[in-house]
Amino acid sequence: MLFRSKLFLTRMALPMRFDMSNSDGVRKTNRARVMRLIHDSPGVDRTELALSVGVSNAAITNIVNELLRAGLVQEVDSQHSPGTRGRRRVGLRIDGTGGYVMGINVLATNVSIVLADICGGVIDEIDVNPTQIRDPARTLSQIQESANVVLDRHNVPSDRLFGVGFSVAGYLDAESRSLERAPYLGWPSFDLKKSLQRMFGHIVTIENVTRCIALAENRFGVLSDVNDMVLIRSALGLGGAVITAGQLLRGSQNFGGDMGHLLAVPEGPVCSCGKQGCLNTVASGWAVMHKLGAASKSYETVNQFRSQNSQLQLLLDAGNADAKAVSKALREAGAALATHTMTTLQALNPEAVCLTGPLGRHDAYSQAFRDRLIALGLEARIFLASETEIITPAMASVYLALSDMVYSPLFNFTQISHVSRAEAASR
Repeated sequence: MLFRSKLFLTRMALPMRFDMSNSDGVRKTNRARVMRLIHDSPGVDRTELALSVGVSNAAITNIVNELLRAGLVQEVDSQHSPGTRGRRRVGLRIDGTGGYVMGINVLATNVSIVLADICGGVIDEIDVNPTQIRDPARTLSQIQESANVVLDRHNVPSDRLFGVGFSVAGYLDAESRSLERAPYLGWPSFDLKKSLQRMFGHIVTIENVTRCIALAENRFGVLSDVNDMVLIRSALGLGGAVITAGQLLRGSQNFGGDMGHLLAVPEGPVCSCGKQGCLNTVASGWAVMHKLGAASKSYETVNQFRSQNSQLQLLLDAGNADAKAVSKALREAGAALATHTMTTLQALNPEAVCLTGPLGRHDAYSQAFRDRLIALGLEARIFLASETEIITPAMASVYLALSDMVYSPLFNFTQISHVSRAEAASR
């Protein structure tokens, strides 16, 4: 998948507290813009880059030469056909072998690691099976061991691993990125960012898993042409993320977009959060199980969550003996999701709504969701994972690393240049 340069560049959010007041900050920003444009339009030439970024040809030449020396871009034929006269224009493209990123996704039911090149091409993908998922220290240690195995297997030099994207089924502090709560994992509050930096250095970026998927879709996927969107991930529980004007909506307590705990049925069933009548209790995978008599009460522990999730997977199996009953329960839950989110969607007024997750990939649930939204008068475009390829949590973590740590002013270019100068001196 490629960047859509016009949209992606206008949305390029600078990191919090990124200093644009000095020449170094401006240079880093311009370098990020150049790299993104080259990634988006293989064969783009220096003159086109100068016009798009709004700097002189000389400035572009300096940036491009820097990228060529670092092995991040290659010279190729221009994307424009050569004319009959004049000098042949030389195009540029990202050299995928010039660097790597790693995506790590941690869910209560699955932990995965993906190694990719800086074009987003997958090199390796493995699952990690933590012995005690509830123990964050042990789980992170096992992730580090597995990550090192992958890096060694592919001979990735330390100076060429440019970013590690980490998505987690939990809620993060907006400023420090420490973990505030992760009920599905059973992890306590702790400084997750510091722990990951001890493992991988200062190339780590962290996000909630549902938000990570939304950002990836908005920057790289089928929703890259919209500025305002809502993504709902429907699994055993419900997750949500809202992007408005190209920016993630976080809210005052960083819970913005959390659809699962909207009040749907006052005095209704007890939710995993302890409150009654949350949307989770009528429109999630657990709601389907409850309707079918497969779950009498919501999960309270990680083990209960994993057990109920396994039961849900069996129910969703196309060969299930109770297929008709399951399909009916799914349609009712999908319609309930639409009914109870419609007011919120009207208030947010998105251009697009995306439904993903295990239930979002199921025809009965997703089609009932869309049909009810249309019947209620929603005018936004509706994307369903049952019909459209939506980025997976593991790949979303890769794209998080690319957007935040590579095609970004935060890209640590000195880790390459220092090594390059040392190599040159040794010759």
